[in-house]
Amino acid sequence: MDVLERLQQYREQEKALAWEGTFLDYLDLVKKRPEITRLAHARIYDMIVSAGVKNTENGKKYAFFESEIFGLDKTLERLVEDYFHSAARRLDVRKRILLLMGPVSGGKSTIVALLKRGLERYTRTEEGAVYAIKGCPMHEEPLHLIPHELREEFSKEYGVYIEGNLCPSCRLRVEEEFNGQIEKVPVERIVFSEENRVGIGTFSPSDPKSQDIADLTGSIDFSTIAEYGSESDPRAYRFDGELNKANRGIMEFQEMLKADEKFLYSLLSLSQEGNFKTGRFALISADEKNVCSLHQNIYLN
Repeated sequence: MDVLERLQQYREQEKALAWEGTFLDYLDLVKKRPEITRLAHARIYDMIVSAGVKNTENGKKYAFFESEIFGLDKTLERLVEDYFHSAARRLDVRKRILLLMGPVSGGKSTIVALLKRGLERYTRTEEGAVYAIKGCPMHEEPLHLIPHELREEFSKEYGVYIEGNLCPSCRLRVEEEFNGQIEKVPVERIVFSEENRVGIGTFSPSDPKSQDIADLTGSIDFSTIAEYGSESDPRAYRFDGELNKANRGIMEFQEMLKADEKFLYSLLSLSQEGNFKTGRFALISADEKNVCSLHQNIYLN
């Protein structure tokens, strides 16, 4: 293999993933490919199915898991069909926290790792392309820019489903930078990456006395209050919690049942309502049904 040639090919592939445009440009993409607006459950289900499914006498076998998971065909079929497929169709199961429980070396962590790595690869393909508001700390779906009063009409015209609200940071930007002209808001293609904290997050409980809920939901940046004048100014808030960064993707919550109650309250609110309360803000929406994988659990919002 010619190393230089292969490196050049890699750079060209990376360059091909870099798409930028305005919200109007994004709407043109939505008309051609409405599947890019999928919620997280649907994206994960499509990712698994796209790898191949075999119908056998004992049920379905998914090629997505075959390389590392053996002897769990029935369990995986329940996971994919009863949970992800049903959630992808926006049934009430999507409001449940998915808890993976079993003995040591039972495959729980391996399943979660496969889902996370799979999402990283899938979002690098055209089939799994994901687009977000450029500069949004939560990688928000651009369709959140559409006012609620216009969403029903828009959904009928474009044949897509819109769920969720703009984060406080994007609401402020739309008002101050773009004077309410959402058609000028920049949009970019994003690639999920656990390393870069884009669409994939991991949370591991530590000592309950030292664990801070800000690790999940973000926190106020007190060094900026003098500049912006208020703790409730979105620019004075760090949207860097695992739930913020895992928005629209998957979040692993390791050893969930050992976590302090206040962390579980946030997860329960997020799974049921699609948002969580934090800091000085009103509810923050994590609308793409974040998949929160909880080492012994997975949560999808």
